[in-house]
Amino acid sequence: MTVPALALVNAAVSGVTVGVALVATGSIVDEAGPITIAFIRYSIGVLFLLPLALSTSWKGIPIRDLVPIGLLGIFQFAILMMLLNYAVIYIDVGLVALIFATLPLMTMLLAVGLGQESFTNRKVIGILLTIVGVAFAVGVTAFSRSLDLNAWLGIGASFLATLSGAVCSVYYKPYLLRYPTGQISTVAMLASALFLSGLAVYEGLLAVVPTFDTRVWLVMLFIGLSASVGYFTLLYAIRHIPASNATVFMGLSPISAAVFAAFFIDQPLTIEDLTGCAFVATGLVISLWQRRTD
Repeated sequence: MTVPALALVNAAVSGVTVGVALVATGSIVDEAGPITIAFIRYSIGVLFLLPLALSTSWKGIPIRDLVPIGLLGIFQFAILMMLLNYAVIYIDVGLVALIFATLPLMTMLLAVGLGQESFTNRKVIGILLTIVGVAFAVGVTAFSRSLDLNAWLGIGASFLATLSGAVCSVYYKPYLLRYPTGQISTVAMLASALFLSGLAVYEGLLAVVPTFDTRVWLVMLFIGLSASVGYFTLLYAIRHIPASNATVFMGLSPISAAVFAAFFIDQPLTIEDLTGCAFVATGLVISLWQRRTD
């Protein structure tokens, strides 16, 4: 398998793990706050990533690179996550997912503006089709609330979260070309866990952790593993292919979430889910077709 093809597989794996982890996380939201869950998830993720990072020659990262890599990790995980959590307070999860589906479009526009990628109508059409697919998957739940002032705050937070993801996806590139992917993944995720640690304690980390039973810890381990796999595969893809080609696979997230929920929590697949899957698949094919000529 060629490196670009392997990068596409990694991007697809990343998109699928995000959706699966979303369903798993939803099963323990009553056990702990979102920041606490995120802190434990990323801490476990670091432990899974560390052996991978140490399996290759560890390159010393000078402070001039260590700081921006850490900041990218904080914005990619902590800030983005907090913005999404804020958004779902005021708007439906479906609308948040729909807005976040514009991530590859934002990524492409930013990459084009910075001269990293070329603008193509074909890629735009493909990305738009993946957004349509997500719209089918989230269905009417995206617009079940009225759009009052608080709702617009939620929409704004969703767009800021999406913009944060796009900026990070683009600005990771130079560091990924200098240092091993496993090393960048570990450092960035560790920075986000450290950033979240104080917030998690304030949220009640020390009080709720002793109450976790075996089921909760197994879910925590699972979403921690998914975080490490999803993040490493995403960065691997960004290193080897254009960032917009990597992030377009995020359209698989709501689809994989629906499929995972159907198998494990008896949530039936709907015709809208299947239609959304077809649109996402078509969008991916169109977006990536003849990608070597971009």
